Amino acid sequence: MSADEIPESVRGYFGHDKVSLVGDGALPAAPPAPPGSPARRQGEIARAAALEAAGSPGARPGTRPAAIRPRPGAVRRMRLSGEAALMEQSMRDAAGRGDARAAPHPSVGLHWRRGFVPLYRALPWGVVSRFVTRGSGARGWRRSR
Repeated sequence: MSADEIPESVRGYFGHDKVSLVGDGALPAAPPAPPGSPARRQGEIARAAALEAAGSPGARPGTRPAAIRPRPGAVRRMRLSGEAALMEQSMRDAAGRGDARAAPHPSVGLHWRRGFVPLYRALPWGVVSRFVTRGSGARGWRRSR
């Protein structure tokens, strides 16, 4: 690109004693200004001002959560894994019948898919509902008069 091809609006940013960067971390489009030159001093002052305005290097707000969420307890993890395994199996069944597009990718372990799901489905509903009622903490509706 010659000097004639540079648009007038940005011509002041290019020159033999200025450095123009193309993108983040790119190589200079022109040779760097010599040490001690006014362009070098202006660039160093501008860089220092930008770093001061940006603050100290490190984590920025929004890059990670303010507090790490606590890991759920063992009982809750087991319940979540069991629910996920049952949901995946029902999605696989729907895909096999043609009611869904494709079977899901497995997100739980093999023992949940091959052990828990068939065992859960083999139990009668009365037994399952008693387990669910006792394990969930729900004790039924209370009537107050």
